[in-house]
Amino acid sequence: MSELGLEFFLVLFGACIFTAVLSAILTGLAFYYYYRSRVAAKLEEELDEYAEIVKTRLKEGVEEAGESMLPRFKEEVRSGFKEAITDALSGQMVEDTVRAMTKSGSTIVESSLNLLLGRRDPEGRSGSGSGPGVGSE
Repeated sequence: MSELGLEFFLVLFGACIFTAVLSAILTGLAFYYYYRSRVAAKLEEELDEYAEIVKTRLKEGVEEAGESMLPRFKEEVRSGFKEAITDALSGQMVEDTVRAMTKSGSTIVESSLNLLLGRRDPEGRSGSGSGPGVGSE
C-alpha cells in the first residue's frame, strides 16, 4: 500500500506542476492579448503625439537658428565672392590675359597682311605656326 500511496503522491504532484505551468501559459497569453488589443494602441497613440510635438519643436528650433545665422551667412558669402572676384582680377591674371590676347591678335593681323601682300611666313620663326588664320606649309 505504501507503494500505491507514493505513486498517488507523484501523480498528484505531476498534476499540480502541469496545472501550474498551464495556468501560467494561459495567464501570459491573456495578458499578451490584453496588451496587444488595448494598451499597445494607446501607447502608439501617445508616442505619435509626442513625436509630433518633438517634430514641431525641432522644426521651430532649426528655423530660429537658421534665421539668427542667416545675416552672418550672407555676409560670409558676400565677402567670399568679393575676395574671389578680387583674386580673379589681380594683376597677374590680367597681364597674362592681355599678353595672350595681344599675341593672338598680332598673329592674326600679321597673317592677314601676309595673305594680302602675297608673302609667306618664314619657317622656324618663334611665335608662329598655330593659331587662327595661320596656315602650315
